[in-house]
Amino acid sequence: MKLHRFSLRPLAPWAGPLRSDTLYGLLLWRIAERQGDDACRSVIAAFERGEPPFVLSSVLPEDRIFAPQLPPMPRERFRQWAEDGRFATRNGTPLGLGEALQAFKRFRKLATLPLSVWRQQAENLSAPRLFAAFCALDQAEGQTDGQAVTAGESVEPHVSIDRRSGGALEGGLYFNRLHWFAEGTCLHLYARTDAPDTLLAMLREVGELGFGKDAALGRGRFAVERDTAFRAETLENAGPDSLLLSVCAAGDMSALDGWYATETKRGKAWGAGRSPFKNPLLLVREGGLLRRLPEGPFVLRHIHPNAGIVQITQPLCLPCRLSEEV
Repeated sequence: MKLHRFSLRPLAPWAGPLRSDTLYGLLLWRIAERQGDDACRSVIAAFERGEPPFVLSSVLPEDRIFAPQLPPMPRERFRQWAEDGRFATRNGTPLGLGEALQAFKRFRKLATLPLSVWRQQAENLSAPRLFAAFCALDQAEGQTDGQAVTAGESVEPHVSIDRRSGGALEGGLYFNRLHWFAEGTCLHLYARTDAPDTLLAMLREVGELGFGKDAALGRGRFAVERDTAFRAETLENAGPDSLLLSVCAAGDMSALDGWYATETKRGKAWGAGRSPFKNPLLLVREGGLLRRLPEGPFVLRHIHPNAGIVQITQPLCLPCRLSEEV
């Protein structure tokens, strides 16, 4: 399937990030509502057969890419590279060891990097090469995380309601963290599909309804358009390795090989029975640099007492080539 890119423009604050597994669920709900339960089950079955109609990334800041989880640089080699002047600013001034270490701390904390850097590095990817490219960026261009630049945060208080009395529940005060976007903010979503117009129509429905906490109050809304200027061939490098642009999980993770970070996700499924809580899920996070993906299917079952509830974790990857440089 061909790689496409969609541009999202937030129309309201979001109560959390729009990640791939959440977006899969939202689209499946739209299919069930518009076409019926049988159509939704048919799409789930296609994912289980390894024939997904669409494969999605998590949403990214404009022209950014998830920073790859590269193998660590040996301490002595890092010192030698710094002394040899390998790490330099944009104007060519070499960084001393102390300056290089401070820059490396910032580098390690970034969740995303400029897409232009990825295009230059993807076919010969290594920690020292990527860090050297990062050092050559100026502050405005790439040494701050794109997500932090485009969003502010606020905290909104709520109170739980006692269903028996209809009043406030004692001890039920809680807070939602909202992410606010600057006017004109653009976010990017990558997708592999043979039917981009159909996918766009469903994404627009999701954007109109909103997602996440307090979607009924207008949170999580966005407008979306297909990025017709995007050229997929600029990211389709020849290489045996993969950069993960989505979360990923499978029933059997034993084949997974590479460098990656994991997280435990605890979710809810409303209207699913007596308990809204899903079982905890272990997910490989975005930015994993993988030599081998786990064996599919990427449809998680038995995550809730209601056997009909599933979680789609189909991975979207960009090909790359990991250098052996150490």
